[in-house]
Amino acid sequence: QSKTAVRLKEDMKKIVAVPLHEQRNPAYTKLFGVSLQDLHRQGLTENGVPAIVGSIVEYLTLHGLTQEGLFRVNGNVKVVEQLRWKFESGVPVELGRDGDVCAAASLLKLFLRELPESVITSTLQPRFLQLCQDFKHLQFLHYCHLAVLF
Repeated sequence: QSKTAVRLKEDMKKIVAVPLHEQRNPAYTKLFGVSLQDLHRQGLTENGVPAIVGSIVEYLTLHGLTQEGLFRVNGNVKVVEQLRWKFESGVPVELGRDGDVCAAASLLKLFLRELPESVITSTLQPRFLQLCQDFKHLQFLHYCHLAVLF
């Protein structure tokens, strides 16, 4: 058999391995490449944060904070795509079972990268930069003063 035929056969096995209800899930909801406002309007946020972001951040907080190079090391591309598909298809996702910390971090980066507009919009960027400059001056205040301010 040729390499192409072998690859085709392997791909067909993978397709058949996915149950039909998962292949054609009518509950498919596009999450990636959708504006934060649209996700909110669709009820896909919790406390203003997209549910997918909340799930990933919670998992990374519990399991990924000791991982060196967490956002530098890429997760397995196939695992990341499978996680993306599960989230968008409404299939229950257990990041610890279905992926790992690197895949979860890569999925979060992918979600943020595909947003139509960045989280900190170009209009707000100068204000955030000014805030950072102001904070540099605040760090010289005693912590009691900072506690009152914030």
